[in-house]
Amino acid sequence: MAKKRSTPKPKAPSSKPKVASSRPAGTGASAQKARAQGRRLRERRRNALLVGAIAAGIAGLITFQVVRQLNLPGERFASQGNRHLTSLSDARVSYNSDPPTSGPHMPGLAPWGVHETPVEDEYLVHNLEDGGVVIYYQMGTPEETAAAIAALRAIAAPYRNVVITPREGMANAYTFTAWQRMQRFDAIEEQGMERFLKAYEGIDHHVPGVG
Repeated sequence: MAKKRSTPKPKAPSSKPKVASSRPAGTGASAQKARAQGRRLRERRRNALLVGAIAAGIAGLITFQVVRQLNLPGERFASQGNRHLTSLSDARVSYNSDPPTSGPHMPGLAPWGVHETPVEDEYLVHNLEDGGVVIYYQMGTPEETAAAIAALRAIAAPYRNVVITPREGMANAYTFTAWQRMQRFDAIEEQGMERFLKAYEGIDHHVPGVG
């Protein structure tokens, strides 16, 4: 007797619900791009703040220097350079101030200290370049000249790089010069004269390779 072939029963559909993907929306390439753009934006903001801070610092420094220059004593003259002359027989220099405050000069210096006769400008300019202050006085009677020298010597006593010398043809009694600076006085003014010396004495003005 032949056996009956059993027919397999069809599988019943699963009643187990499908589990939604645990991967949050937006975690693909588009989300990574958005995060990268966010980082770049934050970096640009930080860089902008840094550049702004640097610019503000530079502006503040420039302002400080400008104000400082305006508050320094004396009149300022443009530099005429540091070139050395070979001798006093060279063509006379046309300085932009009288007495001079910069420009071509002799290789040698005038001795520091007090002089009772005028010194050539071309030597004194080198003293200025070396951080000196040159003080000119108007000659008078022997008594007046001695009094002027004594007063100037006392004011300049705390400073090393000072020349005190007479100058002919000055309209005022005293003239203080430093590199690119000049201040005139009609009488002994200790406070103003000391301020000039304190501001400029000892500042070297050599240019590397020149003078």
